[in-house]
Amino acid sequence: MRINTTRSVSSVLALSILASTAGAAEPAPTLWNAAKEAGSRPAPLAQAAAGAAADSSLNDKSFFKTSAGKVTLVLMAAGLGATIYSVHHDRKPVKSPIR
Repeated sequence: MRINTTRSVSSVLALSILASTAGAAEPAPTLWNAAKEAGSRPAPLAQAAAGAAADSSLNDKSFFKTSAGKVTLVLMAAGLGATIYSVHHDRKPVKSPIR
């Protein structure tokens, strides 16, 4: 099925206008409101210290000892192997006057 260019452009424009009007329903933050909220929040250093204490159980293992790390290493090795194979088995070398 072939989509008409004008139809696709008009639908993208309609969706972008719809998204912008949906975001406009929220009032823009003012400097006064930001200052009031900043006084009620804890300091960023206190948040970082609390977050580090809560995440200490996650830092016990190295990333590459987890299953996600092992999968990452396998995919990286496969990509490196495919690259090396591709470089050494290239049948059409570049024929350029510069080279």
